[in-house]
Amino acid sequence: MSKLITSDTSKYVLDTLDEQGLSLDREMHMPRPSLPADITDVDDEELMRLYTHFSAYSDFVNTQLACAVIDEKEAQRNIDYAESEAMLRHQSTNAKTTVTIIKALVDGDPTLGELRQDALNKYSYRKMLETMANNLERSSSVCSRELTRRTSGDNFKTRSRRFTA
Repeated sequence: MSKLITSDTSKYVLDTLDEQGLSLDREMHMPRPSLPADITDVDDEELMRLYTHFSAYSDFVNTQLACAVIDEKEAQRNIDYAESEAMLRHQSTNAKTTVTIIKALVDGDPTLGELRQDALNKYSYRKMLETMANNLERSSSVCSRELTRRTSGDNFKTRSRRFTA
């Protein structure tokens, strides 16, 4: 089972959506689906189950991606705030210090290191989720195209006759 990873802000958004009756799944109870080597070997019922599985998993990953985007924004806001505080702190220690020197002091301020690492981790996590979401979308599209191929035109009539004959 997978659970959404949230920060204070993304959790707040999910809770607000819940209050509005716009709930999103916060857990995924199935393993990540994968495409078979040859999708044409999959029977119709299994293909539809696979497509449904990809859709559900994609929904969950895209919800997690949205939370990651929100969390990344929150981390950047924390950095901006801490940089402003550091700028004021360094400026007040010596009124004659140039802006360039103050910016250099802020850049090297040890209080920002952890926040920057947190923001980098959240950025990296979001980028990987984007990749996963794109991969799931492509796999889902493969299933959809195969379903369409099987139900289009003459092929559908031939398959219908085979099941009703």
